[in-house]
Amino acid sequence: MSADVWILRDACPHCGRGNESTDDELNVTYNLSKMLREAGFLGWREIKGKPAREVGEHILGVLNHMATEPDKWRAMNPANGWGDYDQCLQGRMRAWAERCAKASPTDRIGAYL
Repeated sequence: MSADVWILRDACPHCGRGNESTDDELNVTYNLSKMLREAGFLGWREIKGKPAREVGEHILGVLNHMATEPDKWRAMNPANGWGDYDQCLQGRMRAWAERCAKASPTDRIGAYL
């Protein structure tokens, strides 16, 4: 199982276009949830509906904290190989959090959990 999260964008008042970009989506396996929580992550259910900028800053703070002791977190990589510290968290999740941090003030986080 995994968490699917995305940036919910309001429709443009001028053209009516809304959230059509798949770049605003992230899928992360639940295998990494324990590692993320131990590092201070609020949790997938807790970020749903929150402002995207707030969530982006929170996740970047967690990932920056983790980056100070990468070997500690790599040791917690799931044994089954589903998800990992380097590519999943410091790679895809960091890139998504950076997009969130730059989102519009009205953008929020959507989630399928």
